[in-house]
Amino acid sequence: MKGGRVWWIHVVLILFSLLTLLPFAFMVNNVFRSNAEFYHAFFALPGAFKQVAGIAGKALAGDDSPVVMADGEGDVRPLPRGEALDRSLDQATRGPRLAWKVIRPYMLNTLIVALLTVTGVLVLGSATAYILARYRFTGHRALFLFIISTMMFPGVLTLVPSFLLVKSLGLLNTYAAMVLPYIAGGQVFAIFVFKSYFEGLPEDLFESARIDGAGHVQIYWQIVLPLSRPIISVVAVMNILGTWNNFLWPFITNTEGSHHVVSSGLFVLATTAHASNFSTLYAAYAISSIPLLVLFIYATRPFIRGVTSGAFKARRTATGERSA
Repeated sequence: MKGGRVWWIHVVLILFSLLTLLPFAFMVNNVFRSNAEFYHAFFALPGAFKQVAGIAGKALAGDDSPVVMADGEGDVRPLPRGEALDRSLDQATRGPRLAWKVIRPYMLNTLIVALLTVTGVLVLGSATAYILARYRFTGHRALFLFIISTMMFPGVLTLVPSFLLVKSLGLLNTYAAMVLPYIAGGQVFAIFVFKSYFEGLPEDLFESARIDGAGHVQIYWQIVLPLSRPIISVVAVMNILGTWNNFLWPFITNTEGSHHVVSSGLFVLATTAHASNFSTLYAAYAISSIPLLVLFIYATRPFIRGVTSGAFKARRTATGERSA
């Protein structure tokens, strides 16, 4: 019975995984379609794939006969196998090449904004959390509650004041217009997570470091941060995802379009002349999702380790308080 349950669990997980990947596979399949195929052969394989497969099959079979297809001027005539293969590959990759040319500046802007945001959030959030977790001064608890209380306000309430502030400072159409608000908003969650993690670290570590003559900066930099790598991964991944997927704020703070990120850039792409080329649009969507897939593959294990380590520390702290 137990083995049967495990078997069913595996089947359900595989089905859910396939359902999760189905939209991405559908998007990738549409990258190589022509506009006519979207209306007449929506669920079939792209015609360019069929052409390449047919030419490759003839080559494997030793058939050197010409391939009948349209040439560069649109006339249908027999073409040599090499020229037909090059034309088929060019037709299949035309959409991705154009999409990469258009979306490359947006991805570069997104990468710059994400790196600056994550760096600022990790530095300021961890330093503030360390002070709140290790030092007891007048009003430290009230200060922490005030910081955490800002998480209850939805971002839409501060959208207009933040925009007016950024505009008055002359930061529109700059990286600072996105990075500074992201750091200000992201470090609230970072302070909450880091403080909970730091308070769960053994006190013996700090006492031993102080006996050895380590100062506050040394303890923070050489002991606390190396032990906090799992929770650093959690904060970094959460901020990267938030920065990559945010659309409204980059769109309204980049009126000239020179600093558009991926989310707002895709919207601009979908409302310009490229909107009539479906393969280019789907290629842009697919290319923009690749960094998130890579992040998911490489950051899943440290992310889960950071989440579970925080839960274990909270459980151990609660157990210690009950036993005391």
